[in-house]
Amino acid sequence: MPQQPNKRVTINDIANMAGVSKATVSRYLNGKYNLMSAETRQRIETVIAFSHYRPSATARSLKTQRSNLVGVVIADIASPFSAALVKGADSVFGGEGYIPVFVDTDDSPDREEASIRSLLAHQVDGLLVNTAAMHNPYLIDLANSGFPVVLCDREIRDFNFDIVTADYKKPIHDLFDHLTGQGYGHIGICTQEYRRNSVRTDRVDAFLDASRRLGVKRPEENVLVVKINDAKSVSGAIRRFIDRTPKGTVPAIIGVNTVTLMSSYYALWKMGLSIPGEVGLCGPDDWDWSRHAAWDWPEVIGGGITTFKTKPTQLGAQAAWMLIRRINNPNASKQRVLIPAELTTRASTMLS
Repeated sequence: MPQQPNKRVTINDIANMAGVSKATVSRYLNGKYNLMSAETRQRIETVIAFSHYRPSATARSLKTQRSNLVGVVIADIASPFSAALVKGADSVFGGEGYIPVFVDTDDSPDREEASIRSLLAHQVDGLLVNTAAMHNPYLIDLANSGFPVVLCDREIRDFNFDIVTADYKKPIHDLFDHLTGQGYGHIGICTQEYRRNSVRTDRVDAFLDASRRLGVKRPEENVLVVKINDAKSVSGAIRRFIDRTPKGTVPAIIGVNTVTLMSSYYALWKMGLSIPGEVGLCGPDDWDWSRHAAWDWPEVIGGGITTFKTKPTQLGAQAAWMLIRRINNPNASKQRVLIPAELTTRASTMLS
């Protein structure tokens, strides 16, 4: 005769086996040990251990109106920046009893909306969003309805969201001042398409502001928009920029993020140009992976690359705490947390 599957142990079974009421078992499961004797607590604990009882998450959610699930929506989960951000968020959610459900939108606003609708159908308690679009009526409507939404890294315009982000404008001004102080007279910024992405937009806007401040007439010509997955696109844009450099002037390139910084480095290496003698190079360090081993990857690339350091692990962790706060206190005032960046000058920009 085939063996019957084991029946799921219920709270009533635990109460009967321990010789206590269902209410007493419920108090034990909710950590209210002060309402029972040490002997009763030990008896319930022993019965639960031997019966392999697991509380029903569904039953608990019906009672508390919470699922303890949170949606974490990432624009590009394959990037080292996003991996660090996810690691930071996961460390907080796991420690606080939340189960994060991670989705990748591939930097697509349509996919982002579809993913969020799916997460809402699974009754997540809140959303942590690294958004694909800074103009986002759907998320504005959702947050305006009172649903807990916290943004991480990237902003959405025209609405006051809870957000944890970094200072993305001042470091570009600092890099620009450092480059001009070293004697670079022709400075460009290499970026992917940026108009939908708040971080890239802020960095490009800061570059344009810094250029105008120093009297550059048409700084828009020095914004090199490239297709990051096409090495010829990167090298072609950089070559055209260098060819426009006035005689007797050394050019310099700022990467809008670590991906464009490394792509620019590769293009310059393929061209056989010396850094910093023939061209300077610098940009953000948006990756955390080497810091866990107490070293920075820009130190060992070509003698060292000048960077300003963002902190994606800290961004993710801080955003997770902010979402938990918003879930527990829906009427709390909105918060904007700005993580400072750290500029480190290295050989790639040092002409003197």
